[in-house]
Amino acid sequence: MNNSIKKILFLGPKGTYSDFACEKFREKLNLKADFEPVSTITKIIETIDDDCTLAAILPMENSIEGIVRPTLDGIFSTKNDVKIQAQTQINIENCLISYSKKEEITHIISHPQPLSQCQKYISANFGKDIILEGASSTAAATAMLKDKGKGYASIGNELCAKMHNVPVIEKNINDNKDNQTRFVLVSREDFNFDKKIRTSLVFSTKQEPGALANALEVFKKHDINLIYIESRPSKRVLGEYNFFVDLDKDIDNLKTTLDELADYTQYYRILGSYPVV
Repeated sequence: MNNSIKKILFLGPKGTYSDFACEKFREKLNLKADFEPVSTITKIIETIDDDCTLAAILPMENSIEGIVRPTLDGIFSTKNDVKIQAQTQINIENCLISYSKKEEITHIISHPQPLSQCQKYISANFGKDIILEGASSTAAATAMLKDKGKGYASIGNELCAKMHNVPVIEKNINDNKDNQTRFVLVSREDFNFDKKIRTSLVFSTKQEPGALANALEVFKKHDINLIYIESRPSKRVLGEYNFFVDLDKDIDNLKTTLDELADYTQYYRILGSYPVV
């Protein structure tokens, strides 16, 4: 581990899936720094961008909901070249949590993403009269139950329920049982982990026919598997986009490919080369 890292921030509060990801990274990578919850992704990225002694663990992509845009846009927009140092995946197993019996529940509170991930379950079990309320996180929603009284439930994980001593009414209520979220460890300073097997980069193509196809052809020519591609507005000119890609290759084996990619792009930037744990 990079001994200069004094603290690792994560999207709080404690009891969220980001907290799960922290524990997995701690175990797999032998992380020694303290973890600290922060309220928003934007605040986390701005904080680590200004302090090289900090790192962060952030949600990057959900298998159902797709990319977490504040994370992707935030890493790209850092002024001090914050990079991805490692990646892991966490299984999302939402639970119905309440002091009330299931048949007494009239309100369900949660973060908008779990509410979306459990739409079919909510409809099938509570019908159209159920009242849904948004919260800043699943942990915050569960903490609110103590003051809400009879008839309220939250959707969150089992650890969160145990933390707040609230009964779990039903487990694994996701509409899709294979729901996972990809988390990344990011920092300005390199952790120097071994076994880097994936590289993330962003590039912008020239504004001409076939420009993107030509850029992607470079990866095909060099037999490089693109695991992921996402386009995001450049925020400079309407119709201009940045393309984010994940490559199944270590940066040490990409020099020839990147030299050729430069011929078909306006620019490219490496966002990290890292292990998957």
